[in-house]
Amino acid sequence: MTMFITLGILIISIVIVLIELPKLKKDDTKLTWIFLFLLVIGAVLNIAISLNVSMISPLDPIIYIFQPISDFLMENLLNKK
Repeated sequence: MTMFITLGILIISIVIVLIELPKLKKDDTKLTWIFLFLLVIGAVLNIAISLNVSMISPLDPIIYIFQPISDFLMENLLNKK
């Protein structure tokens, strides 16, 4: 079943490229590459989700970075008497 979902995602991605790529300006290669890059990332993430791949949340690294700062501020600002 997941093979059909993966194949469907790939077919939809190809259809999107076939519809949208001619509409992009011919001289703007940077825009074309960004469009293709984002489309590939979206397709890969959707395929990973359909295959139940375990992925970290984008908030996990942010929490990892800012939790010590938050703890420090909570201890020093709220516990002063």
